Amino acid sequence: MKLFRIDSPFNEAMSRMFDLVALNLVFLLCCVPIVTIGASCTALHVVTMRLAAGDEPQVVKGFFRAFKSNFGQATLTWLLLLVAGGFLYVDSLIAAQMGTGGLPMKLLLGVFGILYLFILLYIFQIQGRYRNTVRRNLQNALLMAVRQLPKTVILAATVILPVLVAVYGPTAVFALCIVAFLVGGCSLIAWIQDRIMVKIFSYYDEMAEDASDRSGDLSE
Repeated sequence: MKLFRIDSPFNEAMSRMFDLVALNLVFLLCCVPIVTIGASCTALHVVTMRLAAGDEPQVVKGFFRAFKSNFGQATLTWLLLLVAGGFLYVDSLIAAQMGTGGLPMKLLLGVFGILYLFILLYIFQIQGRYRNTVRRNLQNALLMAVRQLPKTVILAATVILPVLVAVYGPTAVFALCIVAFLVGGCSLIAWIQDRIMVKIFSYYDEMAEDASDRSGDLSE
């Protein structure tokens, strides 16, 4: 039967599902120490980016290879973001206790919170794809998020909507969402995001190539 052929859509879908489940498992295990979350997120996106681009990487080996090669910089980036997120959280608690008098502070924190989310949506993909300083990666993440705002909104929705469903849904839905995240939800979300990120990065890579070609023409 065509359904069970090696190259059938069914078998390809099952193979992709198995890859995402295996990837999700190693990702969660490597996130347990908390301090390694940055390296784990980077490694996750390195693999899902390749899957989204149509490659067939060795999922587990590819994850640990990317985890090791990006560990130092990704960990530093994550710790900086963790501290920044802590400040935003504490400031939001203070603003909440100020009542109506804290409205300007709340608005300012709202803006910073959105910019913080923008960076989180792009930083680990950029970390895994380009070799730059931490500062340059953070700048590029924010600039890219703003310039690609419609796509950024979609990327945000892939994270926010599942969380809202889990938090505000019935208890049974919450339990189902937890199981889904543990089984393959994190890697599935990353894969969906990176199908968008592949197009974004291709756009910027083509721009860089065009600029390089024009520079070469001027120097001849």
